[in-house]
Amino acid sequence: MVTYSSRGNTSVFMLPSRQNYTHPVVAKKVQSNQIRTKLDMELLALNVLTGINSDSILRVASKLNIPPNLADELTLVVDEKRGMSANRPLKTEEAKFFISIVCHLAKQNQALIRRAVALMEQVAAQKAKPQSVTLLREYLDKFEKAYKQYHIYSENTPDDNPEKLALKLLVDLLFYSAPQGCSRHWSSLKF
Repeated sequence: MVTYSSRGNTSVFMLPSRQNYTHPVVAKKVQSNQIRTKLDMELLALNVLTGINSDSILRVASKLNIPPNLADELTLVVDEKRGMSANRPLKTEEAKFFISIVCHLAKQNQALIRRAVALMEQVAAQKAKPQSVTLLREYLDKFEKAYKQYHIYSENTPDDNPEKLALKLLVDLLFYSAPQGCSRHWSSLKF
């Protein structure tokens, strides 16, 4: 096993003949950081599309009996200090709580998410740019700004294409807003 580490980014490279020597704690930490960033991005997408705020998250957390300290940490994603929470990997139980909040908020805003995805499909069918539709243009502009701010505070390295990520997140949120959304979401993560 060879471990490469740079500021906020740890990668584990396994040599073919040495795979049985992989240290599970290091491998799980890398994966946990990636899961944390994915969940943060989903919450960020919900924030810029629907306008959810800290109070929305705290109300949902209270309704779902989620510990207040975790709910407070999740509010950092939609507040001015967007990426500060990303520097701490999630434990399995915390990830389940986080998924519950994301799915619940997606269900509450399902109509708007569905409308955005339908517009995205129409634009794609017309071979036009998403920016040609006001809702999508505003969502993409807000997401790009929030995404950049998130990565100022985060130790994780950003993706190259925030627009592509933002559009993918809309589709993901639509799936997570469905009745079996939480179980779909959980199975999409590899803990």
